[in-house]
Amino acid sequence: MLAWLLSLELFSVSIFFFLLNLAILGGALFVGRLIDRLYRRTRQVVSAAEWLLALSTVTVNAAISVAGWALWKSHLLQLNLDAGILIIVRDTLILLVAMDFALYVLHRLAHVRLFYGIAHFKHHEYRDVRTLTLFVMHPFEAAGFGVLWVTTLVIYPFAVEAVVMFLQLNLYFGVTAHCGFPLYSQAVSRLVTRSGLTDPDFHLRHHRDEACNLGFYTTIWDRLFATYQPRR
Repeated sequence: MLAWLLSLELFSVSIFFFLLNLAILGGALFVGRLIDRLYRRTRQVVSAAEWLLALSTVTVNAAISVAGWALWKSHLLQLNLDAGILIIVRDTLILLVAMDFALYVLHRLAHVRLFYGIAHFKHHEYRDVRTLTLFVMHPFEAAGFGVLWVTTLVIYPFAVEAVVMFLQLNLYFGVTAHCGFPLYSQAVSRLVTRSGLTDPDFHLRHHRDEACNLGFYTTIWDRLFATYQPRR
């Protein structure tokens, strides 16, 4: 797969990454619809503005993917293609914690009044979140997340399997956090949060109170910097 990507020209790889990110959007919405049916939730009407913002996020993500591909092809971004299982686990954990810290800082800055009105306000227009809300954001914000991600990969040659696993975890956390209601039972939620990870209700509380729960994957930084609000 990697060899095939390396052999592609710019136009072909651009089409590939756009279709891949479009498929990710479709897959996330499909899972969100299954969750809605499982919990017998009423399907909410999606506005044209939400669809346009979601498609712009898909486009920005595709562009960031192409940029990462170009850096990888020019050897400015390197991946470990021959890592053992311990290295894969280690790199996945490093990515999870390091990206969570970087995203916490970026998210906290996004809520500073000077920056909030430029981009992040758009995501918070949707207080009652649903799966599509994960992709509903200002293009500047989508680009900021993407640049942060590619920069992280340039800094260190992570195992390619760890990169793939992190992206899957990122999608899982994103979809469950935007499903619109506490997906876990109270017992499971307590178990998850005691382990230092976020549960689906964690980000939902942030949409209801923007001063709290700014992390994405863990509760570490919110607890450390006193922005953590537990489930009640």
